[in-house]
Amino acid sequence: MTKTLLANIESIPALPESVQEVERIYHDSESTFEDMQKAIEKDPLLTANILRIVNSPAYGIKSNITGVKQAISLLGKDAVRTFVLASAVDSNFEIDLSPYNMTKEEFALACDRQLSLTINWLIRKESKNLAILAPAAFLVDIGRVIIAKTLVEDDKVDIIQQALLAGEDISSAEKTACGAQTTDVTATLFHKWGLDPEVVHIIRYSDDPEGTGPEEQRMAAELKAVRETVMPNGEITDESIETAKETIEEFDLDLESYEKALEKILEA
Repeated sequence: MTKTLLANIESIPALPESVQEVERIYHDSESTFEDMQKAIEKDPLLTANILRIVNSPAYGIKSNITGVKQAISLLGKDAVRTFVLASAVDSNFEIDLSPYNMTKEEFALACDRQLSLTINWLIRKESKNLAILAPAAFLVDIGRVIIAKTLVEDDKVDIIQQALLAGEDISSAEKTACGAQTTDVTATLFHKWGLDPEVVHIIRYSDDPEGTGPEEQRMAAELKAVRETVMPNGEITDESIETAKETIEEFDLDLESYEKALEKILEA
């Protein structure tokens, strides 16, 4: 990583105390839904952000969710904890992805769709993995925001722009420009924040699932397929779906559940 990129990561403040408290409660096996609810409701801004996120069309909830208790009851602790982390991102980042020709709204759509696809794909057969994959899917691309800031400061926006125009691999262009790709930066930031080592590990290996052990490989491949399905600007195309299905076939993932989940996302 370049000095500018490392400095930009280091300059990001620690997670807000309210978010840290939710994290402590989430990892306490003796805690209850009510404990998480109370911790969230202590922070009115955090509460408002969570309700805004859960009422997004991407999650397919027909009735309007008006309270934290209702959100936890409908979506579970794993999903709501992920929304809490997302709120921390909102408060710590000024999202400007103009070097990638992307708007903040497109970036938000991609995050929403990645999380929604992950939840709908894995909720029935692999729900235990959502504690790792839900925050990974929703926040994996936050490193791109930090890279975008670095590209502007180092006057290297043209490297990404040229790669986009040529249809080249963006991860390779990011490495050329600042010595790291999006997943590397996100994993480094999450390590700095003290988040689950498993989440950090899965994010780091989502570009190369074969590089990790057999237990983690499946989750890394699932995250890879989700990111391949949803393009960085939030679009889902026939080509992106086919690319994801190749990964699903390569790692013997659950194609039937993926297709059902994808259908829900496209109908939202």
